[in-house]
Amino acid sequence: MRGSSHAFIGGAAGMAVAYTQHADPMTAASLIGIGVLSGLVPDLDVNGKLSNTITSRKWIYGLLALIGILLASDSAFTERGTEQWIGMMIGAGLIALPRIFMKKRTILLMTGIVIAGAGIVMNEIWIIMMGLYISAASRQPHRGITHSLVGLVYFCVIGYYLEQDLQVPGIFYACAAGYASHLIADLKVLPVNRKGVKWFQPLSKKEF
Repeated sequence: MRGSSHAFIGGAAGMAVAYTQHADPMTAASLIGIGVLSGLVPDLDVNGKLSNTITSRKWIYGLLALIGILLASDSAFTERGTEQWIGMMIGAGLIALPRIFMKKRTILLMTGIVIAGAGIVMNEIWIIMMGLYISAASRQPHRGITHSLVGLVYFCVIGYYLEQDLQVPGIFYACAAGYASHLIADLKVLPVNRKGVKWFQPLSKKEF
């Protein structure tokens, strides 16, 4: 199923939560947004649509190349001797090497590590757990454990701590409903899906 469809269904799940919580317009908008994001989260795995967006390498290559050009230029004009050549070589490496060695898995793993690190600094459990989720997803094939009940339970825990942090009733349910909507929408009984999901990974590889 397309990412836009998952986002729409997740948003609808968030709206349903807002309705049951009798949320005011601002809170309802927040719960719908959380439902949209939660409906996309399972696709943070390596070949998922959301991870493809995060790990789009063009902007990363461009940024590193720009840094490399600036470093090489600065070294060429302001340094002398060994330091000049070292700076120019590092700059050249930043321009050329990422295109050879920086793969999607690496970018996704680095993203998760950075987020987890930010969570440690901020002392926020849900941010740490989200970073760990992204890091683990970087090692998973598409429709792997992120598309299982294990992934759902783990994300529900993230939703619980997020609600405790923001003190907005319904966040936990919006996270749970949005995530679950993705697993349901990927069932192979639906005509739009050629493959299903293995809900009971890693205990069972049966596809639903």
